[in-house]
Amino acid sequence: MIKKILSTDKESFECKILNPIEYWLWKFRYVSFLAVIFCAIASVALFIMGTLEIIHPVKEILLSSAGVATEQASLENEEILKGFIGALDLYLIAVFFLIFSFGLYELIISKIDVARDACDDVEHPLLQITSLDELKSKIIKVIIIILMVAFFKNVISMKMIAVSDALLLALAILALCIGSYFLTKEH
Repeated sequence: MIKKILSTDKESFECKILNPIEYWLWKFRYVSFLAVIFCAIASVALFIMGTLEIIHPVKEILLSSAGVATEQASLENEEILKGFIGALDLYLIAVFFLIFSFGLYELIISKIDVARDACDDVEHPLLQITSLDELKSKIIKVIIIILMVAFFKNVISMKMIAVSDALLLALAILALCIGSYFLTKEH
């Protein structure tokens, strides 16, 4: 009888105090929606910035080939390439924010049902995230690609002064190739 009274008191304590706390604590996960929204906005902004980074040199090339003089001196090939690679870098960073936004939403708030719709015949494994480790792995891969593109952008404008510069560049490229191999190798 005493056990029954004690268990009833314990259950009423859990029902009265802990259940409402747990309910609101569970609802508090929606605060992460702010990060989801702002990461998605950052992704869109970066896609726009990357597009503008491509449009500017293309416009200069078209005007220059049409013989129309512009206020700016015509862009050199190196500057055009750096602009295009810079745009690629911005696109990759936008993808980083997009993956993070989708992953955070799926991990904390809810699964995205539209992404798993039977009418959609395309699988989206990059955006379907089931664990924090999977999100981390996908983000690390994108970061490594971003670093490779940034390296390539800097190599374009690199001036070789000594033989050691060429050797260090070759070693850096070899390190990138080895890293890329291990990144894509199946575990």
